[in-house]
Amino acid sequence: MLRPAPILLSLLVCSPSNAEIYRWVDAEGRVNFSDRQTRDAERVDVRFSKPAGSNPAPTLAPGSPDEAYRGPYAALDILAPGLDETLTETDSGVAVSLQIDPSLIGGHRLLLLLDGNTLPVEGAHTQFKLTGLGVGSHRLQLQVRGADDRIVAQSAPRTFHVRQPRVPGQLP
Repeated sequence: MLRPAPILLSLLVCSPSNAEIYRWVDAEGRVNFSDRQTRDAERVDVRFSKPAGSNPAPTLAPGSPDEAYRGPYAALDILAPGLDETLTETDSGVAVSLQIDPSLIGGHRLLLLLDGNTLPVEGAHTQFKLTGLGVGSHRLQLQVRGADDRIVAQSAPRTFHVRQPRVPGQLP
């Protein structure tokens, strides 16, 4: 069941070495993220890889990291953007809609993998927007992880494409 609890995530896909992400809450109470510092924004410490000497990344059994595995969930999928869909990013971003049934089990948390970067899904929201993606192809995958950070379930990866908006009068 989808819970319409939209939040706005503003993200810039960039190399992990120079990634700076800022967080703020707007007048409507929505949490926002951006690669640009705005008034009342606080810098978020984002780590894209585990420190040296930590446990290796959890593996999914059975199957490969790209294989859908629902685990204890009847449904776990990315509903939007569509597979190989070509979108034009607007100022409001690219809509993402997730399906998880039953609701998130206690001790589990949702994560999005966007172009190889792990992004936590705050409050287990199933509808939100990504902005600042940049033109090109992007890969999105949904994971559910347990308290021990092991993958409990995951969707198949989804590739979508972002193109530049057309300027009025511009030829296709």
